[in-house]
Amino acid sequence: MKVGGFLQESINDKFHDAEIYCIKINKNSLDLYLSLINKIDKVIIFVSPVFWEFTSFEQQNVIFEFSTFDGKTIPDFLLEEYPELNNFKMSSYQISYLDSSIGLGGIIVHELLEILEINK
Repeated sequence: MKVGGFLQESINDKFHDAEIYCIKINKNSLDLYLSLINKIDKVIIFVSPVFWEFTSFEQQNVIFEFSTFDGKTIPDFLLEEYPELNNFKMSSYQISYLDSSIGLGGIIVHELLEILEINK
């Protein structure tokens, strides 16, 4: 599933309370992967990321809210918290924001977002 800006409500509903148990970079494509468990078993792939900033990865990393914006709709609170995002205003990049209940949170600036089911 590829995600654009119009699916925001369904994105957040799917990821609320999911736990991040793995973060990795594909050295060939340079894509960034977050693997999730708990209420869903999915992998979020940030295709061609150009910038990210995370808080520390902890024993528990639970998503409270997951939001994605385009360069034209970056909220003011994110621009204040992450001034680097001003470099991406009005760009074609997507900005994903991970607000955590506990553990890993942060932002990722990327070209595209893909969501894959984990095969069991």
